[in-house]
Amino acid sequence: MAKIHSFKISNFRGIQELQQVFGMTDFVCLIGRGDSGKTTILEAISAVLSPSWNLSFYDTDFFNGDINNSIEIEVSLYDLPKELIQENKYGLFIRGLDKSTDIIYDDLLDDHEIILTVKLIVEKDLEPKWFIINDREHQEPIEIKATDRASLNVFLVSDYIDRHFSWNKGNPLYSLLKQEKNHDEKNNVIIDALREAKEKIDSSSFNHLDSIVKKIKDSASNLGIDISNTTTTIDFKDFSIKDGRICLHDDKIPFRQKGKGSKRLISIAIQTELAKAGGILLIDEIEQGLEPDRAQHLAKILKRTNQGQIFITTHSRDVLVELDANDLFKVKKYYPSLYQFDNSLQSAIRSNPEAFFSDRVLVCEGPTEIGICRGLNNFRMQNGKDNISFLGIRFANGNGSSQIEYAKSFLKSGFEVCLFCDSDVEGINKLKEKLKDDGICIVDCENHNATENQIFDDLPLKGIHELIEYYTLQNQDSVEDSIRTGYKVHGDLPENWKEIDTPQLRSVIGTIAKKKSWFKRTDHGEFVGGVICKYLEDIKDKKLGNQFQELSKWIDND
Repeated sequence: MAKIHSFKISNFRGIQELQQVFGMTDFVCLIGRGDSGKTTILEAISAVLSPSWNLSFYDTDFFNGDINNSIEIEVSLYDLPKELIQENKYGLFIRGLDKSTDIIYDDLLDDHEIILTVKLIVEKDLEPKWFIINDREHQEPIEIKATDRASLNVFLVSDYIDRHFSWNKGNPLYSLLKQEKNHDEKNNVIIDALREAKEKIDSSSFNHLDSIVKKIKDSASNLGIDISNTTTTIDFKDFSIKDGRICLHDDKIPFRQKGKGSKRLISIAIQTELAKAGGILLIDEIEQGLEPDRAQHLAKILKRTNQGQIFITTHSRDVLVELDANDLFKVKKYYPSLYQFDNSLQSAIRSNPEAFFSDRVLVCEGPTEIGICRGLNNFRMQNGKDNISFLGIRFANGNGSSQIEYAKSFLKSGFEVCLFCDSDVEGINKLKEKLKDDGICIVDCENHNATENQIFDDLPLKGIHELIEYYTLQNQDSVEDSIRTGYKVHGDLPENWKEIDTPQLRSVIGTIAKKKSWFKRTDHGEFVGGVICKYLEDIKDKKLGNQFQELSKWIDND
């Protein structure tokens, strides 16, 4: 059954121009910030392939409300139902896809995949018109009927899914019914079932209404009309399939009264059955109404068992970790295309799924650096500056050795990237100039310094004492014994060591803090960040102060 190879969207809601080639992929996950256009993309696909002939459009559906520029939504499809590509249907309009280049040609060659391109146009009269198009010379578009669009089995799971539980024409349940081998279009089994139900109702007694009926009979008789055979039953017109009266129930409770998460899961279950025979399933915010574990399980099952084509949107880290990097397409507001991720970021999905939902990524060498940045963010908020979430920034754990690859891969995928790191590994230091040339902001320590070394080199003595006291409160081991052992290369540790301030003592404390992982936890790093911010004015001319100034400039996009 049909699958989407590519689409174009013009002047639809928040999208002025957008086009994307998905190739021969069966699973597409759209991610991006709020109001970037993810839902609009799904609704555009749903509209252009809708089985309805009377979709409603409004002036507000036009980009910027400009009704003088028509809405145009175009989708190119492959794996088409055979009946649609016959000559008496749309066979004269088929196009050819070169799968090696993903280029669609108006003329079909022997080694091409067959393509049909469906186009929806809505002009200022607000009347939608659907066509099959081919740009061959002198070939005018041909209208595609709603019944033919219905054969593509495209359904959208969103907030308005109660109709999915009724057997109306155009709904998923009815499409499933049509797939049954013994289904006969001439004999509507729904109508037959209604007739059987009505016969049972007709034979039932409405005794509690008999006294009223008798009064009416007697009154009618007095007026000269015989209605002595009157009974109470239900008018057959009230069983009309168009009214959606026949729907799924859980015992006696209709499915429409279930919770949002349960209704969405049931709707998805119905439509995945459709997709087994081919179909396109559109799920907006797949995690909506679901606990994290159920959202994660749903993503895993859909990915593993999908036999049609599935488009989803998500804001959930739990969904992302079940997907492959190349399933992800990033939507950015007003951008003319989507960013597709590649497998170089697969490990980052597992360790930093939240970063994929941002616009800008601050790759931190490890949890200490992440915590320090959190401390800086707290300081910004306390001083009335924009927080990082508002600015579309997310911290990503570079996991030490992976930090360079993460920074490069995020940059390649369209993110603005800053790398906050140590300078104690020569192999990494050699790569930094190239990263800067590529457009990555580098905020690092002085040469040969780890973050801990830089902190204890530059903080004022009061700040150093605060960090030592913090570590002492968190741990049972003796800080003084560790410092005394480390200081032996310089001689005996002075008894008043807390009152003296020498480069040697600072170096020893910094080395011990690094070796014993004093702050290798995000919460510990956050405390450190708060202490550094407290003394920013005192260290503004030192490297540590310079690092915080660079981080702030990047955060503010200065």
